[in-house]
Amino acid sequence: MPRGRDKHETPQESIDSILLAVSRREDIDHETLSHYFDRLDEEWTQGAREKVLHLLRSHDVSAHTAAILILSELATDFDLEELEDFVTDPTVSDMAKLALSPILKELGSEMADEGLVEYLNDPAGAMLRMQMNLLELVGQSEKGVESVLEDVASMPLERKMAFINWLGNSNDPRAAKLLIPLMENQAGKVVLAVLEALEQLGATAATQTIPALNYLVSTTSNRQVKQQARAVLGRLMMHVSPDIEMEGNVVALQHLHPYQARVSFIDGSGGQMVLLSWRRPDGRLKGVNVFIHDQWGVKDCYGIDDMELERWVELINEMQGQGFGSFHVSFEYGRALIIEHRALSKRLRHKLPIAYNVWRPLIEARPEEYEDAQHAEQAPPEEALPAVVAEPLTLDEKTRALVAKGADLYKLAEFASWMFDPVARLEPYINRYWSTHSAQELLFPPTTKRKRRGASEEQEKLQQEKQVQEDVVLNEAIDELIDEQWQTLYETRLRKQAALFAYAERKKEARLMNAVAAALHPASGIPAREQPFVRMLMKTSIEQGPLRMMVEALGSGSAGPLPIALFGDEPGE
Repeated sequence: MPRGRDKHETPQESIDSILLAVSRREDIDHETLSHYFDRLDEEWTQGAREKVLHLLRSHDVSAHTAAILILSELATDFDLEELEDFVTDPTVSDMAKLALSPILKELGSEMADEGLVEYLNDPAGAMLRMQMNLLELVGQSEKGVESVLEDVASMPLERKMAFINWLGNSNDPRAAKLLIPLMENQAGKVVLAVLEALEQLGATAATQTIPALNYLVSTTSNRQVKQQARAVLGRLMMHVSPDIEMEGNVVALQHLHPYQARVSFIDGSGGQMVLLSWRRPDGRLKGVNVFIHDQWGVKDCYGIDDMELERWVELINEMQGQGFGSFHVSFEYGRALIIEHRALSKRLRHKLPIAYNVWRPLIEARPEEYEDAQHAEQAPPEEALPAVVAEPLTLDEKTRALVAKGADLYKLAEFASWMFDPVARLEPYINRYWSTHSAQELLFPPTTKRKRRGASEEQEKLQQEKQVQEDVVLNEAIDELIDEQWQTLYETRLRKQAALFAYAERKKEARLMNAVAAALHPASGIPAREQPFVRMLMKTSIEQGPLRMMVEALGSGSAGPLPIALFGDEPGE
């Protein structure tokens, strides 16, 4: 993002020393890099921009990378003419021009993409080198695969098919890393082209292709795709070792060992985070954050290839500080949660995020797929895994006593977001509820300050009248808005939350949730308006309604993919 052009009185490092550091060092931390960007920005129009472009004229790959990183951060519309002049210069290498294409595209230049070709000295050779660089990027990390696939997703069909055909003819096993995710969430015509390309790659990529084809055959509902996948699988199996199916994911996982799995509690909308991390051979971590939703499935996915152990701890603490507490679980439990929601996405015909398709082999890997089992987290057998949903309780006397304490759930931080949605349906009740209270009363509840006896009795009478009016509004809202479908949804949601609390050794709260869930079941015989939990949920929803409506009106509601950007890209990553 472009920065301000304000100058500091005394510059510290010279522009040349900064460019040298960015070009040569790979260990620059985020704070230092941000400082370098600020210094370059101060001198941007006084020579820094020209020096950055000069880096692109060199034949040094690291200098090219540094220049593109800096331009991506600092270039604005005011620099567009200068960049376009650079592209038209015949003395500039084709690779430098192609490297500028994403920046030109972001700035809205007509020279981006196809418009750049006419200014290349050797278009065919340059495109081939660019494609090989692309495969190099893909071979390095999942994030590289993600970035390429995001561009592929926006391609017109004809261009996408040509790209798939090129991958198939590349005879490079790294091409399979792009082709395999393209078998998900694509039109049948595209998937068939991918299958043809994978067959063209043949044995060179069989360790990746065969497990992926088995997965496609077992999950696709497209009959033509299933038949073609089986045919390709059969032909490949004739030319490879019979053990290749298991080797596929083991090859990918042999240098990674599960480090930690964590899950968050379920929020009021039914959303939940599952965080998985793996230790790399160099001691650093690779991590992924999957956002799941009980009415959608896998809603979003963010991964990071390389982070310090301390950064993982910071992320957990940041989650906790922003109200998204999580706790440690076994890898197999986290994996089971994700796979359950991936199946839900499939049933509901919701497309999986591109990032999930890229990270899926790692996310869904079974313990035996890790080459060195002693490093893998010792997960219990599948039948011994803790329940994902708590067993329902019978409504006996003990359970009913807990139901009466249902409002206490709102004393827990994990229930702060549990409110009725959509808030627009609450509007008539919000208006009536607030009309029985002054704004001062709602924002500043009355104190216990002593009053005259007569005044106290009068105040108590007024308070009783307000309570009656409040109860009328709550009863009408519950009768109108809480139906059997809502009760069934929240009964299941509460039982899932209870299972999580039980796993986290918070058994007392778990029993309370499970009891409230039993009362919520439509067949419980307890009217919704007589359930303390439902009354507190509705009361809280109505009282916070004006604020929620204002937030939604400002366009910053909670409908976004992730409530916290855990693995957002940082400069230098």
